Amino acid sequence: MPLVEQRYAQALIDIAAKSPEFDEFGEGLKIIADVYNSDEDFRYFLLNPKITVGVKQDVVKNVFGPKVKIELINYISLLLAKGRIKFLPGIFYEYMVYADKFKNTLNITIISASPLLDAQINLIKEKYKKLYTSTRVVANTEIDKNLLGGVKIRIGDKVTDGSVKGRLDEMRKLLITG
Repeated sequence: MPLVEQRYAQALIDIAAKSPEFDEFGEGLKIIADVYNSDEDFRYFLLNPKITVGVKQDVVKNVFGPKVKIELINYISLLLAKGRIKFLPGIFYEYMVYADKFKNTLNITIISASPLLDAQINLIKEKYKKLYTSTRVVANTEIDKNLLGGVKIRIGDKVTDGSVKGRLDEMRKLLITG
């Protein structure tokens, strides 16, 4: 991610961390980022250099003012004034990463050959909660029919391969090189 996205996300985290309504910042930023990503006309309006910054700021205030915190409206106004609104999707992504760190939440993806039972997912979540000393684990699940059995766990860029296919591949490498 570009450094500008990280810096603006960190600045918003710093503001949100001082508020007792921390979660409302993320929820509000998600509302704005979702509209920005899904509504091509809105995005074009915000990116159009022929429209003055003041008009853009007024529209953002009128559209989102009743739904999000005033600090967030001011933050989006700053992005508009600085010509950084095009970075909004990346800023939102980085904000969520920083928010998870702030709240000590671990996001994992569990990849398996077939759907897992809730009890199995909970066992994996508990294991990683202890391993990473997190207060909360959010698990997303994916199905990969190419796996023979077992699971892969993805945390950010890191993948732990506990699948049967992965173990067989490791044995094959040992036999070939050994």
